Amino acid sequence: MPRFSIRPAIVTDALGYIDLIRDVLAEQPPVDTPYTSDEFNPPVERIGARILDVVESDNSCFLIAEAEGVLIGALTCAGGTLAADHHVTSLGMYVAKEWRDQGVGRTLMEHCIAWAEASPAVERIELEVYAGNARAIHLYEQFGFDHEGRKRRMIYQNGAYIDNLIMARLLEKPRR
Repeated sequence: MPRFSIRPAIVTDALGYIDLIRDVLAEQPPVDTPYTSDEFNPPVERIGARILDVVESDNSCFLIAEAEGVLIGALTCAGGTLAADHHVTSLGMYVAKEWRDQGVGRTLMEHCIAWAEASPAVERIELEVYAGNARAIHLYEQFGFDHEGRKRRMIYQNGAYIDNLIMARLLEKPRR
């Protein structure tokens, strides 16, 4: 199996993260993401600032998968910003096409769950996934994510409506 490592993002990962997502968005057939390739063009400084924000947060994480110095995957959890939703974090993940089915997504998820369980703040990890993305849904189910709902006709792409599934994993922790 090819060697890769998982680590927290650092500010200098911003450009690699943007490049990873742009590469994923350019795939044909398109991957399950609502962006088109011309809709994702954030300034490197904005992503760098986001990475810095995460470092100081107890309810957000930004993980990088890397092989031989190249960013091959990323997982982000964006924590709630209000007192009422500070215990919630929303997960998103991208893996480079040539690295899929090699354990990158699974390993990112393992690190994410370990982080969430260790976080004093996080009690709920939630995500949305295209209803037809069976591989991703299966992975999330293996990590204890339950189906909570369906957003019908949430996305319109390539001449068709797509439903989004809402999934979440609850962590049992005593309230602070």
